[in-house]
Amino acid sequence: MEQILKHSKYIDPMIDVAFKQIFGKEKNKRLIKELLEHVFHQDITELEFVNVEHPGESKNDRKAVFDLQCKSRQIGDFIVEVQVKEQKHFDKRAIYYSTFPITAQAPRGDWNYDFKPVFFLGLLNFGLPDATGKDEGFVHRYSIRNDRNGMQLTDALQFVFMEVGRFDKPLNECNSFEDKFLYYFKNLPNFAMKPETQNDGYFEQLLEAAEYSNMTKAEREAYNRRLKIQRDNYAADEFAREKAEREIAEGIEKGIEKGIEKGIEKGIEKGRAEANRENARKMLLEGIPVEVIGRVTGLSAEEIDYLK
Repeated sequence: MEQILKHSKYIDPMIDVAFKQIFGKEKNKRLIKELLEHVFHQDITELEFVNVEHPGESKNDRKAVFDLQCKSRQIGDFIVEVQVKEQKHFDKRAIYYSTFPITAQAPRGDWNYDFKPVFFLGLLNFGLPDATGKDEGFVHRYSIRNDRNGMQLTDALQFVFMEVGRFDKPLNECNSFEDKFLYYFKNLPNFAMKPETQNDGYFEQLLEAAEYSNMTKAEREAYNRRLKIQRDNYAADEFAREKAEREIAEGIEKGIEKGIEKGIEKGIEKGRAEANRENARKMLLEGIPVEVIGRVTGLSAEEIDYLK
């Protein structure tokens, strides 16, 4: 039975099934082709989708499942990954994933290691730890280069990470293709009606491909299941965050109260000790024996001698 969920006019491309619905279909191949051309500065004449599941060489080896993989026989392989939650070692995961298309190119027998490049595109719902400065932009490119002079060692591995979650520009400030893409990609689920595209054919097709009403019943059911999971996870994360903040605030408040109580106690003790010393001084002036003063004030003989 199809789940009834409140949804917007457009599906959320950060959900894996929605991303594949928009960018992983033959009829929408232009959308992924032109995105890869702009991001990696390549002129792609032909592009084909390939199997995203990559089993290890043996049954005990770890497998990999990509969100999307495309191949241009003239240029090389393209991997596209959508990452909603910040993940430890995501950069290393990107490198690991890139090894599968490389090993797939290795023929049996002798080989001179002349493989076609692998391009990795990560669409991230969070900011990169080392690239979130105000002037860093939202698209970050990495390759293998000489540390001293920046010369590229090889073009065999190229990585681009686009920070969807951190993107905050309004449409009228989006001048590049990448900025416009990030604007629509991030805001699709927030559009109540068709937004302005300045009749740009690419983004017109993107909006059409992302309409919820264009999905089949089976596709809607799959999307709604993933949407429910995402919303449940978000609610659980928000509850955990609020609980942690509440516990921290309560801990600080209790710590302050305890500190005040301890301060008052120390103040009282300090005042009592000073009063005992003052009384001891007066009793010394009256010629009262040290032993008697000690019994009355609780001061030691050494402390009383110090007051003389």
